[in-house]
Amino acid sequence: MIGAKARIVASCVAALAVSAQALAEKTTVEFANGATRPHSVALLPVDSTVNRAKVVDTDSLVDDGLKYGSLFNARVKTLLESKGYAVEVVDTDRINSDPQLQEYVVEATRGFKDMMSKYKPKKLESRIYNAGPSAKMLAQKLGVDALAFSTLSVTITGAGKAIVSGLFGGTTSGANANLEVVNGKTGDLEATFIAIAIVTPGEKTDQDLAAYVDTLAARTMNRMPGSDPSSRIDVAQSDDDVLNEADAVLKR
Repeated sequence: MIGAKARIVASCVAALAVSAQALAEKTTVEFANGATRPHSVALLPVDSTVNRAKVVDTDSLVDDGLKYGSLFNARVKTLLESKGYAVEVVDTDRINSDPQLQEYVVEATRGFKDMMSKYKPKKLESRIYNAGPSAKMLAQKLGVDALAFSTLSVTITGAGKAIVSGLFGGTTSGANANLEVVNGKTGDLEATFIAIAIVTPGEKTDQDLAAYVDTLAARTMNRMPGSDPSSRIDVAQSDDDVLNEADAVLKR
């Protein structure tokens, strides 16, 4: 009986999460119809965190954040290339070896974060969000049509922590990722894609974490259209689609 109730609750949570994800994903009209869709994309270093929540405190695993951020970009690169995009991964080694590139990345990231601090999905289509001239300069230096800024967050909770959080509130397990596409010619925000994955309580191996990253990368790219301008984005989602995705979440 308890298991059945837990299944119902989990289904509701998953459905809400997937529904929220679908609603939060947005593109400009011009991106959707192909007018401003890029042919080449640079994937900037992922702003990634992997946290291990304990009963008393939470550890931020810096090395794991870098490792799985790189893995996320590698997976996204493969998925974008399968859709016809030319993709360039800008890693930290390359940035650190080129002072000018480092300056451009820092300034473009600053402009991007400032833009996103004011972001409201309903206003994206009005094209009021711009990452500033540094984003255009960075895209020009890299020779690409667009920049992709990503964030990745994975929180792991042990069984004991999960029980405490359930009783008294606190950090819970979960994983999510965002990927935003910025027009390299104008600096405008063109699209934002979001992924959510449920992480079950308990210790996780490297293989488990890699699987979650794979899931997030795939879901982030689910609604990314092909590079061909004739490719269209299906932004509508029925209730059945939401429930089917929720069921898929539960099976991960």
